[in-house]
Amino acid sequence: MDRFAGPDEFRDYFKTHYGPTISAYRAIAGDPERVAALDRDLAELARRHTSDSGAMRWEYLLLTARRRG
Repeated sequence: MDRFAGPDEFRDYFKTHYGPTISAYRAIAGDPERVAALDRDLAELARRHTSDSGAMRWEYLLLTARRRG
């Protein structure tokens, strides 16, 4: 993962650029407490996964499927 200046920048990037996160915020837009909780949780996610150098190391699964015939 590219480097972000800090956890808040990570959160703000995903909040404005990543479809599933945008959808989550839209779904709770009318509830300020839930929005604040999601803000905190995304920033905490960044804190937990950021090394001292500022890099984020994540694993992911890449799956390739082929249609038979």
